[in-house]
Formats: sequence, structure tokens, C-alpha cells
Amino acid sequence: MFAGFLVAAREGLEASLIVGIILAYLNRTNNERYSGKVWLGVLFAILASVVVAAAVFFTIGELSGQAEELFEGLVMVAAVGILTYTILWMRRQSASMAKELREKVAAALQAGSVFGLIALAFLSVFREGLETVLFMVAVVRSSDPISSFAGAAIGIGVAVLLGYLIYTGSRRISLRAFFDITGAFLVVFAAGLVGKATVALQVAGVFPGTIPAWDSSRIIGDNSILGVLLGTLVGYTSAPSVLQVIFYLTYLALMAYFFVEFRGLAYNGENHYGDPFKPIGGGYGHWAYRILRHPAVPQVTSGVMLVAFVFLVVVAIFGLNVGPFDNQGMLHWGPFSNNENENNLFNFALWVVWLPLLSLSALFVGRFWCGNLCPLRLVADWTRDVADFLRGKPSSSKPYMRLGWLLPVTFVLITFYVKNFPVQTIPWLGAATFIAIFFVAVAVSFAFRRGIWCRYVCPIGGWLARIARLSILSLRPRLDSCAQCVAKPCLTGTTLAPRCPAFLNPSHLDSNRYCLECWNCVKNCPKERAAMHLGYRIPGAELLRPYSPDMWEAIFVAGLIGMYIGVVAQGAILPQLPWGLVYFGLIALAIGVYLVVCALVSSVSGMRFPEAIKNLGYVALPLEFSMAILAFGDDALSFFGITVPAAALLLGLGFMWSVLLLASILRHQIRNPWLALRAAVPMGLVLVGLLFLWSQWFLAGVVLDLT
Repeated sequence: MFAGFLVAAREGLEASLIVGIILAYLNRTNNERYSGKVWLGVLFAILASVVVAAAVFFTIGELSGQAEELFEGLVMVAAVGILTYTILWMRRQSASMAKELREKVAAALQAGSVFGLIALAFLSVFREGLETVLFMVAVVRSSDPISSFAGAAIGIGVAVLLGYLIYTGSRRISLRAFFDITGAFLVVFAAGLVGKATVALQVAGVFPGTIPAWDSSRIIGDNSILGVLLGTLVGYTSAPSVLQVIFYLTYLALMAYFFVEFRGLAYNGENHYGDPFKPIGGGYGHWAYRILRHPAVPQVTSGVMLVAFVFLVVVAIFGLNVGPFDNQGMLHWGPFSNNENENNLFNFALWVVWLPLLSLSALFVGRFWCGNLCPLRLVADWTRDVADFLRGKPSSSKPYMRLGWLLPVTFVLITFYVKNFPVQTIPWLGAATFIAIFFVAVAVSFAFRRGIWCRYVCPIGGWLARIARLSILSLRPRLDSCAQCVAKPCLTGTTLAPRCPAFLNPSHLDSNRYCLECWNCVKNCPKERAAMHLGYRIPGAELLRPYSPDMWEAIFVAGLIGMYIGVVAQGAILPQLPWGLVYFGLIALAIGVYLVVCALVSSVSGMRFPEAIKNLGYVALPLEFSMAILAFGDDALSFFGITVPAAALLLGLGFMWSVLLLASILRHQIRNPWLALRAAVPMGLVLVGLLFLWSQWFLAGVVLDLT
């Protein structure tokens, strides 16, 4: 009953306000004689709404099975669309609604058009009536029809009474508070409609079926009093499908973004470009900076990791038994096992522990691995020291390396090698692969200046560079302190530490992409100035506009999506062709689709094509990261037996995050909201299509058997 009351009260009040404003304007301009025409338009609108309602409910009654579910799903989708528009429109335009209506009435009177006045009243009220019909269809289909209609009748009566009180001016009512409160309730109600529409379209076969996310029927049954109430108000079902939960939460998150729009989250304008950021500590006397500025950091931790890596390589090459890892059969340890890796400590440490943790850690601490733990960087620096002594310091990096193509190429090639050969299965082959990478790092470091390997070549660095944009931890300058600094020791280096190994200007640092978090700039910055601050921020904050977009990286994200599809569906897509051809073909296809989508966005929004390419790739980055964990973390997920729940969590969070980035990036890149909405359609369809594809692979199930 409450849902029907809420919908009817809100829509009825809007209609009452519109009629009241029109009548009040006629009275104030001595045109009361036209009031009857207004009521005539209102009467026509009510009759038309009744006819539409009868047609809709009659149509539903004639349908059954999948056709009924399809019709219900489409009606609910239409209701959500109109309801969302109404909520946002009223939130932005309620203050100017009366003015606009009075202008339209005045225009009709000046033109001497009685028909125009009737049409104005008809269209204004019929729009609310049509919305009410759509919403009531959704309400009735999800709860008891009698109580829903009773609630709607009460709501309409309350709306008419409120409209009359406002019209006569006998009571002051805060319309803003009313619309804010009802808007919040309707957002939750609309999210429930999104969930129910999702299930209906899954049953109809339009959306892929997915497994249930949970089953709470023993706690709150769908047919219990509380279950029916929650189902009507918030769309509760005891066994919702995973896709239903994903779309439900994504809608809530998107509406929360539109309501809040991340205002008030920047750190006093002192950090670069307003990137939302909260520093740790007020100066270098804080314990965190005392650790970071210590001469032994990060050499000690990198040295420990080098020793550990050498030990693992020895274990792999000589097939040593360590604890439960006895080189017998497939990888196992107590209740955990998988059927892809030989039972060696090297395989467990590298593929089950290191690779997943390396990727996930970048979400929280950026490229902390690169600057503090990676033994490759330590070896590369030692090699460069020897080369500097023998050959002198080279002046700069080569221009062809700075184009941004090497990181994508090295990562794609090493992935192809690892997935095309049993590198993750046979321990000695995996160890030999890492030894080969070490020798390549030594060769590159000997031939080129310090930092070239980490910045431009390392496949692991290329892998982490994108993820680091999403991370919570970051290093940022205090612009006021940096502006007053003349010596710029962070650029030149000091006796405490060399300059930035990634060739960055720390005083203008606005992205986590290349920052290795080696702490050189923190050590070189004078203690009394304390300009370089470690801090935390909203995850992915630098992508909200985005800051520092890079065309190569954006295209790289698109290509990686094709690569992950090739990895997961290896042998299933075009099995008659060589896998290498399919692998690189899918990468090229994904890039081609991305360029076509960018062209569509450019054509419908006026956004320049190069800018679309440079910015829109970051929309898919969170979802791409989720796919990467499923594609590369398969050994770990299989070992611990959590593939399905991990897939549901990763795909849900990745999709939701990507949708929010789509809304934010388009809001900043395209100022016209209608053009931004049109631009969102192509990219939004791509995100939904990717979610459907990966849901079919990892989360497939029957939502409801109509047979």
C-alpha cells in the first residue's frame, strides 16, 4: 500500500501544483474566465490516463509465460527511466517550474489560443498520469493489487488536498523538503524496479540467467508479511539473481552520484588539480615519514625479496621438497588443490600467492611493489651503477621508448607466452622464464639510462601502472610549498637519494600511473618544507575527469579486454584456427570496437574524436581489472575453491565502478547533460555486453523455470 500511496501522492502533487500555478496566474491576470478551459484539459488528461491504464492492464492479462515477463520487464524499465528523469528534474528545476509555467500560460493568452491553454493543462497533467500508470503497473505486479490501488487512491486524495492548500496559501509547505524526502524513497523504490525488471528479462531470455546471490527464504520469505512489504518498497526477493543484485546496487550508486556529485571531497585545493586527497600527517616529523626517509628504505625490503626469489628459483629448478609441496601430483595443501599446477612451492608462491596479491595490492597501495619490493628494480639499479662506471651516464631516454607503446607490447607478449606454454604448470619452466626476464632487465639497464626498465619496458610495471590509477594510497605535492621552492632537489637529487627513477616532476605529480613510491622525492624534500605528502583518496579519484589521460593507455585498456577474452575462452573461440591468431585477433577486434564506440560518442555529443579516444578507455578500467583477476588469478581462485563468489564480487564491483566513471567522465567532458546522456549510450551498452558475456562464463544459472 505504501508504494502505491507514495507514487500517487508524488505524481498527484506535481499535477496539482501545475494546475494550481496555472489557475493562480489566470486569477492574478484577471483571466478567470479561462479557468473552465483549464479544468477541461485536466478532465481530458484524466480520461486519457484511465484509457491508457485499462489498455496496459488488459494487455498484461492477455499475456503469459515469457511474453508476459518480457512485457513486464519493458514496462518496468520504462517506469525506471521516467521515474529517474522525474526525480533528477524535480531536484534541479523545481525552483523555476512555476516561472516556466506562467510564461507558457502568458504565451497562450497572448496568442489568443484557448486550445493552447487546454493543451497545456492536458499535456502537463497527462504526463503525470502516464507516469503514474507505468509506476502503478510495476507496483501492482510486485504486491497485492487491492492494497496498491487503495494506497494510490489515498495518495491522490492527499495530493489534491496539498495542492489546494498550496493554491489557497492557507499553509506553508516546504516543497523542496517534500521532493527531497519522497525523491530518496523513490530512488530506493526505482532500484527495486530495476531488480524486478532484471529478473523478468532474464526469465524472458533477453538477459543471461545467473545463479542466485543468496537464499534468505528461511529468514524472510517472499510471501511473508515483511517479505511482501520489503518487496514492494525496496524490491526484496529472498533468492535474487547475481545480475539482479549487480543492477540494483549499480542504480543506487549511480543515483547517489547524481545527488552528491562528489562535491566537497577535495583537499583544500592544495593538492594538484583538486584530486580528492587527504595527507597523512602534517609534516615529516610523523612516524610514517621517519620510516620513508630512512636510508635503508627501500633497499632492505627489495634485498629480502631478491633472496626469497633466488630461493624459489632453486626450489623450482631442482624440484626440492618443501613442507607439503613434495612435487607429487597436482598442487595441493590440506583441503585446497587445483588440477593445473605441479605441486611445487615455486608454483604456489608465484601463481597462487604472488600474482593475485600483486594485482589486488595495487588497488590499495599503487605501485608499492615496484618501488619497495621488486628485486628486478634492485638488479636494474645495480646494473646501471656498473654501466655508469664503465660507460658514463647517458643523457636521456630514446624518443621511440617515450611513445608509450613498449609497456603494452611487452605485457601482451609475455601473457601470450605464459598462456601458450605450460609456464604456470611446470616449475622449472616458470623459473627459467623469470630468469630470462631478469637478464632482459639487466641488458636494458646496461644499455639505457637509469629507470628505463621500470618506466618503459617492464611488463609487470605496465600491468600495475593502470591499476595504480585506481589505488587509494598516493603521493602528492603541496602546491604552495613547491611554488616557493627554488632549488628543486626532488628534480636533481641529493646525497640522500637520486632523482625520481621514473623521470617525473614530483612538484607536478597528479597521477599514480608512473610513481613507483620509491620515496626518493620524500627523502630529497627538505624537512622544513615537507612538500611531498603520502595520503589516501577516493579510489580511482584521478579518473573522475580523468587527470593525465594517455591515448596509448586508453587503447591499451580496450586491447586488454580482448586479450582476457582470448585467455579465458582459449580453445572455445574459433578452435579450428591457431590460438595465436585468435589471441591477437581478439585484441585487434577489441581495439577496433573501442574506436568505433569513440566515433559514435563523438558524433552524438560533439566531443572531439581524439579526446574521446584519450578519455573513454578509462571508463572500462575497473571492469577490465575484474576480468584480469579472473583471467590471471584462475590458479588461486581454483586452489581455494572461490571462483564463483569471487567472479560475482569482482564483476559486480567492476561494473558498478565503470558505470560511475562513465557518468563522471562524461559530466566533466561534455557540459550539456542531454549530449552527455546520448554519449553514455554506446559506452554503456559495451559495459553491459561485457558483463553479460563474463556472467555467462562464470555465473550462469537458471533464474526461474517457467515450464
